[in-house]
Amino acid sequence: ERHLSRLLWKMQAESIVVFPEGIGVIPYMTPGTNAIGEATAAKMAEFRAVIWPHHGLFASGDTLDETYGLIEVIEKAAMIYSQVGAQGGKILQEITDVQLQEIAEYFNMTPHEGFLDV
Repeated sequence: ERHLSRLLWKMQAESIVVFPEGIGVIPYMTPGTNAIGEATAAKMAEFRAVIWPHHGLFASGDTLDETYGLIEVIEKAAMIYSQVGAQGGKILQEITDVQLQEIAEYFNMTPHEGFLDV
């Protein structure tokens, strides 16, 4: 969760503003089972978005627009990372942890505790 959240935060400045709590990750589970629902519900106590490996993303918000916006920002950051990987994987310039903290402070956001090295 820490690794994925940091990776996506560093792809675009708005990521830490839209999902400062980061993204939860559960282990692979068969979609549609009670187990995946229970694991997701447990993660949703801490995160508004949870990755289902080899399946997709589960997210929630107060409104449909908020939820859609959350998914769009996560998807855009993941797409940027994917495109960088397709071009050799070398990130020439990334947003530093200090810069992420500055962005969060400016927008009155609190990043997930322990996710930034500042």
